[in-house]
Amino acid sequence: MQTYDRFRAMDTDVDVTVEAEGFVADALLSVRLLFEEQEAIFSRFRQTSLLSALNRGEVVRDARFAEACRLAIEAFEFTRGIFNPMVLPALAAAGYDRTFAEVTGGSLRPQPVPDPRDSLVIEGDTVRLRSGALDLGGIVKGWTVDLAAGLLAERGLPALVNAGGDLRAVGDEEGEGGGWLVEVTGPGGAVAWSGPCAGAMATSTIARRRWRTNDGSEAHHLIDPRTGLPAQSPFVQVTVRGELTWRAEAWAKSILIAGEDLVPAALDDGYAVLALCADGSPRSRGWEK
Repeated sequence: MQTYDRFRAMDTDVDVTVEAEGFVADALLSVRLLFEEQEAIFSRFRQTSLLSALNRGEVVRDARFAEACRLAIEAFEFTRGIFNPMVLPALAAAGYDRTFAEVTGGSLRPQPVPDPRDSLVIEGDTVRLRSGALDLGGIVKGWTVDLAAGLLAERGLPALVNAGGDLRAVGDEEGEGGGWLVEVTGPGGAVAWSGPCAGAMATSTIARRRWRTNDGSEAHHLIDPRTGLPAQSPFVQVTVRGELTWRAEAWAKSILIAGEDLVPAALDDGYAVLALCADGSPRSRGWEK
């Protein structure tokens, strides 16, 4: 028997499906609480968050926060600098300095984006910033999905956790070939792929979070750290599949920014890639293995 829960967190819909007989409300509640805890720590839109405190120049002492910063630097390194958590000033300058529903205006001016290894100082559980401003939203959502799936797995519950396209499957095999049956839909709603997922998957797109700047230019939320401007990508959507959701998330965003050149590095890391071009045509590497 499947039990299903949906709630709103991190500015996206979170869907949790658990395969179990009997009462699992406490397990579902633990997932909701985890997402709320993570958002309270990492939201750049909450002045009370640890992230906001760090960006105000305060020193943050928190084990979970320090771990997220380490993951972000690791992602910066394995994506060859394309995933960069220091893009916040460039993102804000383009207009995304508030929740997306309220975004308006902004301007497109090249912004320098520093190396996070020079800007972030992490010593044990203590984090401080030398310069710039940090945005961990690009990695924390995927990491939270991994943590939520881990909570359910610890209780012996087969489950699928999906936060706005960042998903993690654990437990019983349901579909042919093993894994929970999932679909990847393109920007127009057409199904780009459907099949079993027995691990992690993340999708990034530039088709949704778009707005007009003050001069009428069109902007989106994925900043290319090489220019400090919204990325000029050959793809409109990238889905990456592998072991860990946070890692798949970093690869999906980075390939959407950098294009085909970064795909071999993702494959070497054990992550398969399904990219959709502007005309809707798919390009996949390692996907059907």
